[in-house]
Amino acid sequence: MMIATISLSPAGAKRLIARGLIHEPVFQQALTHGRMIIGVGTTNSYIAEELGFISADEKNRFAAGIVSGGVPCVTDADTRFANMCLENGKKKEVSWEEFIMDFGRDDVFVKGANAFDANGNAGVLVANPIGGTVGGSFGVLAARGCKLLVPVGHEKMIPSCTSAARVMGINRLDYSLGQRCGLALLPAGFASIYTEIDALKTLFGVEATIVAAGGVSGSEGSVMVAIDGPNDAVKNALTLARTLLKEKPLSVPKQSCKECWASANCTFKNKFE
Repeated sequence: MMIATISLSPAGAKRLIARGLIHEPVFQQALTHGRMIIGVGTTNSYIAEELGFISADEKNRFAAGIVSGGVPCVTDADTRFANMCLENGKKKEVSWEEFIMDFGRDDVFVKGANAFDANGNAGVLVANPIGGTVGGSFGVLAARGCKLLVPVGHEKMIPSCTSAARVMGINRLDYSLGQRCGLALLPAGFASIYTEIDALKTLFGVEATIVAAGGVSGSEGSVMVAIDGPNDAVKNALTLARTLLKEKPLSVPKQSCKECWASANCTFKNKFE
């Protein structure tokens, strides 16, 4: 047995999570013999790329709500991709709102998160006043007992999603340096969170523990992970980790402030009253 440590940048962690999740049995079952929706998001863009549905240069178009330039905002609606609908491994040119109506218990919705906690809860920032993807999908998923996979890196771990949800809300916030948002709570048991730890287990059969976080000179947001397992498995994980060091940060520009429908509620460009 062997123990080793690796550091993962946010981009490297997204790549690792994507590679692990697509090999999970529940993911493979829905991908090859069922239905799946991959919601737009930065981590999910790596999943879509790993599956060959988008190119590396198109990942910045597979995102909607983002934190970019230091503020919560959205991408340009004219250039972003829509949520991806897959049936038996093939992309369907249909709206996700229509596609989800045929979901059964073994079908999968893949939705990234902006936060998760040690209790297994996940949180999704919601800027759309009627709930966006969260509002249109999770009632259907809960009612039918479908599977919700939430790929998310440890850079987004917070003390309590429940506490965070209590203070958030578009109409609850008095000011926001960026778009005002609510936080939709995806409770443990409903959402299946999938992190770097799970990916290392899936790919190499090793046990992983987050031991440190942070960095400088491009390593901001990184996590250090200790991996424990058979010698060959740990060495294989180290080999992959070395390649992940070359993963470039994902750059996703926000939309123009001049074209923003929510600019009246944003203090990024507006002065305090």
